Amino acid sequence: MVSLLLLVLIYLAYISLGLPDGLMGIAWPEIRMQFDLPMTAAGFMSILGTVGATISSFSSGHILKRIGTGKMILFSCMLTGIAIFGFSVSTVFPMLVLFSIPHGLGAGGVDSSLNHFVSKNLTSRHMNWLHAFWGIGASIGPLIMTYAILWTNRWNNGFLIVAVIQLSLAVLFFVTLPEWRKIEGKGSGTASEPKGGKDENAADDAVSSIADKPEVKPSLLRRFGNGFLLIFKQHGLLAAMLTFFFYVGAEAVLGFWSATYLRFSRGVSLESAGLWVAIYYGCITGGRILFGFFVEKIGTGTAIKSGIVISLLGFVLLILPLQTTVLCPVGMGLIGLGFAPIFPCVMQDTPLRFGSLSATAIGYQLGMANIGYTMLPLLVAAISERVSLNLIPIGALFFLICFSICYLLIDRVRSESKA
Repeated sequence: MVSLLLLVLIYLAYISLGLPDGLMGIAWPEIRMQFDLPMTAAGFMSILGTVGATISSFSSGHILKRIGTGKMILFSCMLTGIAIFGFSVSTVFPMLVLFSIPHGLGAGGVDSSLNHFVSKNLTSRHMNWLHAFWGIGASIGPLIMTYAILWTNRWNNGFLIVAVIQLSLAVLFFVTLPEWRKIEGKGSGTASEPKGGKDENAADDAVSSIADKPEVKPSLLRRFGNGFLLIFKQHGLLAAMLTFFFYVGAEAVLGFWSATYLRFSRGVSLESAGLWVAIYYGCITGGRILFGFFVEKIGTGTAIKSGIVISLLGFVLLILPLQTTVLCPVGMGLIGLGFAPIFPCVMQDTPLRFGSLSATAIGYQLGMANIGYTMLPLLVAAISERVSLNLIPIGALFFLICFSICYLLIDRVRSESKA
């Protein structure tokens, strides 16, 4: 039984994960002008951040078994806080790029460990609420950065404020480590597992092709090779990874580039752009809280399909070149509301699709999510900078459509697992 204190810690951890996500999109126009950079220069930060996040996500299943969720979150939050503090003191662009690596490592660690813990120990309601708290952080982040720039004329101060919050949360996670141990074997140092050990050993065998014996130590290369082959051997795993690749790409394109689109294509002010991006994240948050109340009644599949329809309507309003001050914020809000149930509901169904391989599958899915978070916004930036900034929301819409196609394949895999 998960205690109330542990629930609070879980939600705080996801606020800490969301806080940095909305910062860079607001700060980037100022950073770009200060350092005289092209729009695509953000790709250097994204790529290195993704390398770190992908490494931590793909290896999370193995790390969790050794140190447990509590320590994983503690170390990851510390890394993220140190990296964001590094952003705040950066005086040249290469410093920002360098600190993207520990930021990615920390973000990937928090994301994968919490998603695994909640999918194993809590219901789809809590999974939606977990990601709602990410939305709270992601909604607060743009406001912190917007007013840091308006009031102090320095984007660095926005990062400094968030760094202080992150490091304060790390102290809290350290003090409350015993709460995690109560759930995870009372200090046994292992992550939460199903009671039947045979299934978990089978999962290890599938990944490493070696029985779970302490004297057998497969090489890193062999582990990597077997893990890579698992993507193609396990029915539905590749399609599941692609759903996260495309969905997170769509979400990230809007989160990162919508302020640029709104300011330089639709002609709105810095303050309005920051507010509308906050509305986008705020509706993701509110939508996840709302869906959390009835998702167990309507089912995750219905919630995801409803979200797709709502977000498509939002894209139509955002793209229409009419009534910018009315349709754009409404469109951003509807997209956020539609996006709300997608990530948590697809994540919640992972154990139903992959059973004892769920910890590995979650890590792989989040690894692909991190790649999509970097590569797809970079692709949209490269094309829109050369053609037109109006392509930014169109690119996000295209990725949502790709997600929808992949989800139909995943939906069938889930149906087969029930049969």
